[in-house]
Amino acid sequence: MNSYRRLTVLGIGVLVAGSAVVATSASAAPATGSAVSGRQTTQAVNGPVRESDLTTGQDVVRQTTSAVKLQSTGGVQTTVLSTSLPAGSWVLSSNASLVSWGPSDYTRCTLFVNETVVGGAATMVGAPSPNGEQTGVYVATVSAHGAFTSGATTTVSLRCSHDHTRAASETAYVDPSATLWAHRS
Repeated sequence: MNSYRRLTVLGIGVLVAGSAVVATSASAAPATGSAVSGRQTTQAVNGPVRESDLTTGQDVVRQTTSAVKLQSTGGVQTTVLSTSLPAGSWVLSSNASLVSWGPSDYTRCTLFVNETVVGGAATMVGAPSPNGEQTGVYVATVSAHGAFTSGATTTVSLRCSHDHTRAASETAYVDPSATLWAHRS
């Protein structure tokens, strides 16, 4: 029960901090494809500015701006996002929308600290499969969370893969706006 409460508090913190990131981005000067504070930004018509990289004293947020195609070979991980973090205690959170128009396949996204797995999630995406897997959905969002403490600078990454080897045209991909968020705790 205590773990459930911690996860609930973490979830609420993610929601509140996520809202703060949106509020911060929305208050930035509107500019299409221009640099704001050294970061590339994009602007939707009458919408908030989205920053693909955001670093504050307590948070490091990375977000993709384009789709990331997964490897066609099953079980081979593709790095979707990666960043370096200074020594300390960190809580990690990630979201990725997986898309596949090919045959159903289990698709997995994993959080790594250097080469150590600290969190992950899986779903099935795609159409009916000749390999007998159940029909998945064409788009599914997965979230993974983890935490770690390190005495040195560390590389954290979000990597995704799928189980079966597919033709390049049938391979799943990660939609733009996949997010990796590290919060110093």
